[in-house]
Amino acid sequence: MNLTNEEQKEVIKVMESQMLTLLHGEYVKKFEEDFAIYHGVKHAIGINTGTAALHIAIAALDIGPGDEVIVPPFTFIATASSILHNNAIPIFADIDNKSYTLDPKSVKEKITDKTKAIIPVHLAGIAANMNELKEIANDHGIFIIEDACQSIGAKCNNKMVGSIGEIGCFSFYPSKNITTGEGGMIITNSDELAEQCKLIRHHGEPSWYVYNRLGYNYRMTEIQGAIGGVQLKKMDDFIKIRNENARYLTEGIQNIEGIDPPYVPKYCDPAFNYWIGRIHPSIINMNKMEFLNKFPRSKILYPKPLYKTKLFQEKIAYPKGCPWSCTYYGRDVNYKDISLPIVEQVTNEIFALDIHPNINRETLDENIETIKILANK
Repeated sequence: MNLTNEEQKEVIKVMESQMLTLLHGEYVKKFEEDFAIYHGVKHAIGINTGTAALHIAIAALDIGPGDEVIVPPFTFIATASSILHNNAIPIFADIDNKSYTLDPKSVKEKITDKTKAIIPVHLAGIAANMNELKEIANDHGIFIIEDACQSIGAKCNNKMVGSIGEIGCFSFYPSKNITTGEGGMIITNSDELAEQCKLIRHHGEPSWYVYNRLGYNYRMTEIQGAIGGVQLKKMDDFIKIRNENARYLTEGIQNIEGIDPPYVPKYCDPAFNYWIGRIHPSIINMNKMEFLNKFPRSKILYPKPLYKTKLFQEKIAYPKGCPWSCTYYGRDVNYKDISLPIVEQVTNEIFALDIHPNINRETLDENIETIKILANK
């Protein structure tokens, strides 16, 4: 995290005001306004987590029992579990072999008459191919919910990620490009969707003790809003440092046979969250786990495709088999039979390195040297 006295001073102001909730304070409202302006959209809605942002976005689009939502399996669980939280069905599509984001060709193959939305994940600061995904969505009359939790500040064809689909979702967890400790944000250009998101965020209440729909308590706190407002002002500087660190690592290993640096598509202006490397086991003569064990600073991004986890293999969600057994669905999804070759190969070859603003050049050099030694053993 990159928290300083600036954030501390604003938090103290919130505490002195005694107004700790967005229902009475002004900090969340100001953070929302500034976040919307930064992304060039009409509305931003502060949420308590990125997971809640995804949950609300799906609910606001009235996606529920019997509906399918297409997602990549190379992502954090919240992308898929938020679909289950709305009693809808996650359908997994394969990923691109270079960007590791959702593959439009695979998405086309997964669309059925039950498909209501696509959730592309902008991974580690690299944007998904939104032009092709938008074209597919428009052709089939389905929604796009952007999971931009790892990619605050990235652009796709000069548009801010999160601002391209119907709704964009962000996370402010400590590992993200900016943080509020926990926290999230939803952005949209739709007045109606913004209103529904606000209702769902606060118990379905447009005013006290008036309940217009099923809602939750997903409110962002004033302390989170205060921290977020300061962090947002620093975000471009944070991203510049992250991108410089990523570039330095890439230049340092670019001539090492058997190790690939992150791929940045031409349509993308990145906002690196992690630096993602890829090993070629047949060239460096070791598998991913051997590599990781000899490189303690490296991280496992995702250990297996989501459809191979117990949650989906055994369909453990709600009692009585819901949402898969829902009478509105009437189909069977057997996640045990899924085979998506690219994601399965990528999962066995990917590793990640920190590039946050507090990383010093000495650490980056040590990481480069370790990679050289391991690749040329």
